[in-house]
Amino acid sequence: MGLREVILLAIAVLAVYVGYQLYRVSRGGADKVPTTPATDVPDKASAPLSSTAVSAEDAEGDDDELFLFERPSPPHSETPPAGDAASRPESFQLELEVRQLRRDVAQQQTELADLRRLLDELGATVRLQKEQVDASLASHGASPEYNEALVFAKRGLDVEAIAERCGITVAEAALVQSLARSQAGESGSQHE
Repeated sequence: MGLREVILLAIAVLAVYVGYQLYRVSRGGADKVPTTPATDVPDKASAPLSSTAVSAEDAEGDDDELFLFERPSPPHSETPPAGDAASRPESFQLELEVRQLRRDVAQQQTELADLRRLLDELGATVRLQKEQVDASLASHGASPEYNEALVFAKRGLDVEAIAERCGITVAEAALVQSLARSQAGESGSQHE
């Protein structure tokens, strides 16, 4: 499996995960906890706590938390406005969803940083292997005294620069350069 396939696979996995998270957010209205009517609230003597928390875990390992709040009616028989009571559970649910999304984004950022580090490591490994292959191809089919000149020719240096760096004549550098071109042509036709 090549580097390109690994990168495409990682991108596909991340895309599926983001799509799943977006699906979960879009169906957020269906996951809301039904509110209990006021008749189900225990009497004041038996309910000293003002809230109860219930936690549930999905089969997938997500750590979603579900909070149910049951408040006893105040000692005075004043009832809060209907809009205020309905907006509190919704705003609390939205706040929980925002916190979960922030955790998911932080986790994805960490995973993305790990993937970038891995990609950099793989790129360095590929470059090192390419240089080793180039060096082995340079030594294959050439005299040992012209190995360095052959490497320079494969890198694309001109004849005068090769002759100056390797201490050979311009004619020898031209021969080495033509040898490098012929080897490049042969390896290109073998790969096709």
